[in-house]
Amino acid sequence: MAQEYYYRKQIVEIFEFDEEFLESLEAEELIHTVELTPGHEPVFPVAEVERIRIISNLINDLEVNLPGVEVIMGMRENMILMQRQFDRILEILVQELKGRIPQ
Repeated sequence: MAQEYYYRKQIVEIFEFDEEFLESLEAEELIHTVELTPGHEPVFPVAEVERIRIISNLINDLEVNLPGVEVIMGMRENMILMQRQFDRILEILVQELKGRIPQ
């Protein structure tokens, strides 16, 4: 079973970021931690680790700067939302068509 949460130290090691860069991503609200237990170290859920992977690829492989990353990630989120809306519309359409076809 895959790990559900990652600690800051693990993220720094996996993506070879320095602590300050990770903090800047959080400050720009590109990534978010969760506090599972009050008073304990916040962790990164798997979904955030995927976001960090994408951000890392944009910065390291495509040489996108931080403002560009913000724009791209915003567009990505909008595309995901539109895809979900489109999927829901298709589900409704299929249900309506099934109701019209004589059996």
